Amino acid sequence: MDSPRDIVEEFFDRMEDDRRDTVGDLFAEDAVISLPGATFEGPTAAYDFLAHLEPRYEWAAKEFDRWIEAGDTVVSTGSLYGVDNDGAEFSDVRYVDIYVVRRGLIERLDIWNDLAVDGVVPVEDAAAVPAEE
Repeated sequence: MDSPRDIVEEFFDRMEDDRRDTVGDLFAEDAVISLPGATFEGPTAAYDFLAHLEPRYEWAAKEFDRWIEAGDTVVSTGSLYGVDNDGAEFSDVRYVDIYVVRRGLIERLDIWNDLAVDGVVPVEDAAAVPAEE
């Protein structure tokens, strides 16, 4: 069986290649995904998350800094880079992702980043509060 970090790294790989539309296979039926500006829950959480990301920027990728692993929890920190909707490149945008992976599936993903602070997405998108457990 894959480790929680293996599952998270598979998620990152799929988000950056032509398998992006299969990321939902990595999430539990009752998954919760929260990020600045939105929270998604249930069997369609991953696909609703992808639909939310689509108009936010042209593309984005991650440069990893640290991995912290504690049982079912995996934390990834680093920076985002990419191209915004106006065609301007951005880089060095801080992020922290916290994953809870059980039975080989992502049950929870909490995302924090500085995309709004750095002007990549509208400031209104930074107002989200993660869902209660």
